[in-house]
Amino acid sequence: MSTKVTSIGLKGLEGYRVQVEVQVKSGLESIVIVGLPDASVKESKERVSAALHSMGFPLLDMKVTINLSPAEQKKNGPLFDLAIAIGILKAGNFLQSSVPEDAGLIGALSLDGTILPVEGMIAAILAAKRLKLKQLYLPFDPNLPHIEIPDLGHEGTGTLFHKGSVF
Repeated sequence: MSTKVTSIGLKGLEGYRVQVEVQVKSGLESIVIVGLPDASVKESKERVSAALHSMGFPLLDMKVTINLSPAEQKKNGPLFDLAIAIGILKAGNFLQSSVPEDAGLIGALSLDGTILPVEGMIAAILAAKRLKLKQLYLPFDPNLPHIEIPDLGHEGTGTLFHKGSVF
């Protein structure tokens, strides 16, 4: 099965939409990330796999392919971890609720599933409005200034388990 979720990439302080496409099928356990990922994005597969395993979702006998689109744009940083994890949970039928197309997911994951702030959070939040996203899920960070952006709902969360359910 495959699914798509939205994240935000950064080129300097300029944000752009990244479609995180995830396909999960049975096979030898592996995770492959394509779409011009840099080293920190390639490392996402280890962080996400460990976080999902520690939260009770081992990826046993699953071959996971992740495409970060647009393919011609270099992706950097760990801000795609949350989107990748939610995409895997959706594509693997672990998560039944839907993620709206106009919602964005940004944040790094620790090995225990804690969602962590990343460099460029403010730029990503401002880009979400310009990209016409209606909802943004991001890590709770008390050090970030409170930003009210009309027509953009945002919810800070600490872990993949939020309010008694997955995300």
